[in-house]
Amino acid sequence: MKKSIFLFGLALFAMVSCNTAKEECTKCCYAENKDALEIVMNIPIKIKPEFVSAYKAAFDKCRAETLKEEACKAYDLFQSYTDSTEFHLYELWTNKAGHQFHMQTDHIKEYFKEIEGMSDPAPKAVITTVCPGVNPAS
Repeated sequence: MKKSIFLFGLALFAMVSCNTAKEECTKCCYAENKDALEIVMNIPIKIKPEFVSAYKAAFDKCRAETLKEEACKAYDLFQSYTDSTEFHLYELWTNKAGHQFHMQTDHIKEYFKEIEGMSDPAPKAVITTVCPGVNPAS
């Protein structure tokens, strides 16, 4: 009996949470200015083995400056456990204008010069706009 009440309560909580998220999503999905939504980027990068250390150093230098930018909420690099030449660059920006500003900074231009020729194929970014109200901070 207690288990049934617990499961019913859990299901009810999930339904209320989903409805709240849907309401927030509706506000964002139909927003007139989608450029004002957050930008999430996941960029897979394959680095040539001889450049792994140099690439990480160039990223760290760029990251230090990027995190000072007002619109930058996250800027991280993840290296694969199974393939040391595989990386994922994760970026979170408050809006499109913030990311566009970043792409014009001296430190990102320097980063691109430093890493030229280090990656195998050109990375294909996955870019998503998100409604921050749908994903409340935990």
